[in-house]
Amino acid sequence: MNAFIRFMEKRFIPVANKISSNRYLKSVSTGSMSLLGVIMLGSIFTVISSFSWEPYQNFLVSTNIGTVLNYIPAFTIDLLGLYMAFSIAYCGAGIFGIKEQALGTGLISLVSFLLLSPLTENPEERTAFLNTSYLGAKGVFVAIFVSLITIQLMKVFVNRNFTIKMPEGVPEMVTKSFTSLIPAVVIATFFGIVKLLFSLSSFDTATDFIYTLLQEPLQSLTGSLPAFLILILVSNLLWFFGIHGSMTVLPILMPIFLGYLADNSAAVAAGEAVPNAINFGLYDLACLGGSGATIGLVTNMFFFSKSKRYKAFSKIVFPSGLFGVNEPVVFGMPIMLNVMLLVPFLLTPLVITALGYALISLGIITAPIGILGAGALPPLVHGLVQGSLSFGIYELFATAISMLIYFPFFKTLDNQAVKEENLAQEEAVQQ
Repeated sequence: MNAFIRFMEKRFIPVANKISSNRYLKSVSTGSMSLLGVIMLGSIFTVISSFSWEPYQNFLVSTNIGTVLNYIPAFTIDLLGLYMAFSIAYCGAGIFGIKEQALGTGLISLVSFLLLSPLTENPEERTAFLNTSYLGAKGVFVAIFVSLITIQLMKVFVNRNFTIKMPEGVPEMVTKSFTSLIPAVVIATFFGIVKLLFSLSSFDTATDFIYTLLQEPLQSLTGSLPAFLILILVSNLLWFFGIHGSMTVLPILMPIFLGYLADNSAAVAAGEAVPNAINFGLYDLACLGGSGATIGLVTNMFFFSKSKRYKAFSKIVFPSGLFGVNEPVVFGMPIMLNVMLLVPFLLTPLVITALGYALISLGIITAPIGILGAGALPPLVHGLVQGSLSFGIYELFATAISMLIYFPFFKTLDNQAVKEENLAQEEAVQQ
């Protein structure tokens, strides 16, 4: 293990650092990390409201506390694309050398992102409504493109002085607003034309275009294990690039798995074995702790961190990970665009899912029924709710497997963080 970690530090980290120094990737990564507070806020309330104990849920409904708890995720995590459209452009402006125009760049990017979002119009009442599903995780990929394009267009105008010059004595904020005016007009017009072109196509919107291109190749896949593993791999690969992979994969699996649920429930009621082992329960296993089966990563971080950075961070991501909420670790660590964590992020779900399916096929553990919506439950409890104690016990074993796979990669990052902290401390002492 130590030899492998040394190999990673000597051979892999330099390559990873070179890739991570790319300004486009760095803009996306930095912009995403800046939203950690928003993501954590939504995650905390998601966990609080997700306990599936019936008396607790009845209490939340009867007191309207559940309604209040659901407000926060709806306006934080569910609008992630909206916030990223601003944060990536704002942070990226500094990375690309136009820091003085960071606020204007962020605002123009936000306007452009909203411009591409579809409106539902009501001619009778003369009103129009934004479809919020396009402002959340579904819109993250569009937000990234809009932000990076906005930064580059803004940079062209600033570097070539194609801006309105204000006389001395004008307040700084007014000056910056007028400096951004000409670029804002051009950028907004550009995305307005893009919106028009998509509206004339069969895709209707830029977001639908992206999701259609990703979904159509997957339509022919079935519920077999190889196809299921491919879908899991695709989902997690999309997550690695900041795209909500589950929203691409689940629409394909949903009609199949709902049919499986009916058949499985009927079989269990008749005292028979579950006929369809590949169902929502197995999908939840692949997402143990969240997409990428990150429960092992956050557990390692909580118990084995040596750096101050990850010790503090683990206090947030470990409790969330137990309940399947891993946006804080995906966007906050981040796992997204972090080359060091790509291998375990893709490999772990495949290993624990394939092994689980093999054990089910051998009759060693009982297949889950496939109840929809139980993914937020922690290991073992999730298996019990799915009607299989043996499956719940396997989830604990799968957690250990996840820890083993993630451990060398995490320790490499942790050791690097320790070195950075020690260096910073030495520099502070010398000063």
